Amino acid sequence: MIFQALCATLNSVTSLRTASIFAVLLGLALTCAAPLHAESSRADALDLKDGVSVPLRIFPAHGKTLLLWLACDEGHGVWEPKAAQSLAAEGIEVWLPDLLSAHFVPAAPSAIKQLPAADVAALVERARAVTGKSVVLVAAGPAAVPALRGALEWQRLHPGNPALAGAILLYPELYAVTPAPGVEAAYYPEVARTALPLFIYHSQRSPGRWWLEHLKVEFRKGGSRVDSLVLPGVRGYFYGREDATPEEDAMAAHLPELLGDAVKNLQEKK
Repeated sequence: MIFQALCATLNSVTSLRTASIFAVLLGLALTCAAPLHAESSRADALDLKDGVSVPLRIFPAHGKTLLLWLACDEGHGVWEPKAAQSLAAEGIEVWLPDLLSAHFVPAAPSAIKQLPAADVAALVERARAVTGKSVVLVAAGPAAVPALRGALEWQRLHPGNPALAGAILLYPELYAVTPAPGVEAAYYPEVARTALPLFIYHSQRSPGRWWLEHLKVEFRKGGSRVDSLVLPGVRGYFYGREDATPEEDAMAAHLPELLGDAVKNLQEKK
């Protein structure tokens, strides 16, 4: 109603000065109204046994599912917090831990792959214990490696506990060595040991998409139930690239829907 009233007034005024005043009021009204439709976030931290403190950014929600997203930067990027806020508004809680800062290591693929499995397992347990929700891991690129290792460690410590409900992997980088042309891909051993419901999004313009079916076969060796979807017209890291194409920006804008659809897929696997 406020929006409609101010628009009507703006249409009726003839003075540029008066119109400017009402334009400012319109902006204030929209700014004040926006929080009514958005979930807030809060800062937290997980203190580990070895004295390491992992910063967390939490987007609380009323639903029964929690996404533990190994964004590795506490969600200070552009797209992760936007997606987390949208998901929270739809009832899916999101936690964004900053494991890289916790260990004072750079955001390099080699460093991400070496993040301790025990830290990821501790985050899963903290999320489960605090909220009582089903936990789904989310990881992109090299972060898929510590995600799988952490899942295995948590399952070792909590055998038979169904609280870890699955993982969503975006363009995962799980090669033990970079595959040479004509040579079959070799994966980290954790791939064939993983037993979780999984959903994989791969990028059409990423070389890894050609090994997607092979990767799914490797996952199934451990008992994982795997579904996947190839995202058309985008490269890996499509939602974090400085040189993103219009197609990649458009796909990034749909990140909440992609993750929400994957959650539904995992729930159907129960």
